[in-house]
Amino acid sequence: MLDTAMDVMPVSRPMSVTRVSVWSGRRQLHAEIRVPKTCSPDMPPLVALHGISRDAAGVAGAFSEPCASKGQVLITPLFTRENWSHFQRIGGYRPDRALLALLALVQQMGLARTDKVEMFGYSGGAQLAHRFAMLYPQRVAALHLAAAGWYCLPDLTQPFPMGLGPSETNLKTNIPALAHNQLRHFLALKLRVYVGAEDHHRDEALRKEPCIDDVQGRHRLARARYYCKAVRAAADARGVTADLSLCELPGCVHSFSDCAAAGLTGLVCGD
Repeated sequence: MLDTAMDVMPVSRPMSVTRVSVWSGRRQLHAEIRVPKTCSPDMPPLVALHGISRDAAGVAGAFSEPCASKGQVLITPLFTRENWSHFQRIGGYRPDRALLALLALVQQMGLARTDKVEMFGYSGGAQLAHRFAMLYPQRVAALHLAAAGWYCLPDLTQPFPMGLGPSETNLKTNIPALAHNQLRHFLALKLRVYVGAEDHHRDEALRKEPCIDDVQGRHRLARARYYCKAVRAAADARGVTADLSLCELPGCVHSFSDCAAAGLTGLVCGD
């Protein structure tokens, strides 16, 4: 069901902002869609996902100028704590369905074609972005992951949600089977991974279970490196040519604003 309330307001050129809300089940998702004055109609829009701080405004502000210069529509969802306490997961919560409803609305309104989008996520947003792309690779033109806390690996020997293998604690979900069916397509995606070169602290937000530490590493930098190796190995095993790179941002810890100041948004929009 779509929310009937919409707020369209002009902002400083060359972009305008449309605010919308959609419903997915009983949960509501808000978003801003920023449209450049000069827009490239065939360019997939960029969906930029915030982290657990839920600073969608900060993400939108950081990407507005590079998207405007590129002529790319920018979509910044806001997963509120009240509706989406664990928005980064796909399981009992279904943020993926909310994103699909949002993309349908954007296209219905004529703001952008959304049959394919570029996706960016920072921290918790990167977790949601890669899990969304594993389920719907046909909807993703390029995937940009920055400083994810941990990853769902393309590995059938690891139980879901750490991998795509069966898990005794997640017997009711068909997510890993659906992702496995799309795995070859996911592995062929354009994938760019970013992480701060100093993002090696075990802060309160980082999951520290031994099952993650022992496989993926003890901090985000190690986990980003491991994830890239795992994706390459999975692609090689299936005869897929991986389009993958890892960028370690010099001097950056776990901070979106620091990473943006170090050129993250320019790298995403310039790639």
